Amino acid sequence: MRRILAFAFFAFASVAFASMAFASMAFASVALAASSQARADGEARVTGKRVCLSPAETREEIKARRLREPFLVLKHAAQRFKAEALSAKLCRIDDEFVYEIALLHRDGKYFHVRVNAMTGKYVDFKRATAAPAKP
Repeated sequence: MRRILAFAFFAFASVAFASMAFASMAFASVALAASSQARADGEARVTGKRVCLSPAETREEIKARRLREPFLVLKHAAQRFKAEALSAKLCRIDDEFVYEIALLHRDGKYFHVRVNAMTGKYVDFKRATAAPAKP
């Protein structure tokens, strides 16, 4: 009787694991299809590994690839979101260069905006709940 129960439990566990694996693969393929569809429609949603450049590397890439100047992008983002611009850094995500801009809104909310460094279009927006604590 124990062998039968052990076998039944093992069979159930393996079927449950296989169905979870299948469901996660199906979800991943749906997400991949959705992201490729969004890119095909012209909407740029940045995903992938992010590598941010040093100031010296940023100056080199701006000259070599004719990217937008960080100060102008920073100023435009501050005006658009009616917030104080805190910092900007050039990051490379896959084959795309984006500026990550940290902004502080008048109501004290801290958020990040990603702007395509070639086109100047807003790519991503991430809002934090409150301003970061001062050390």
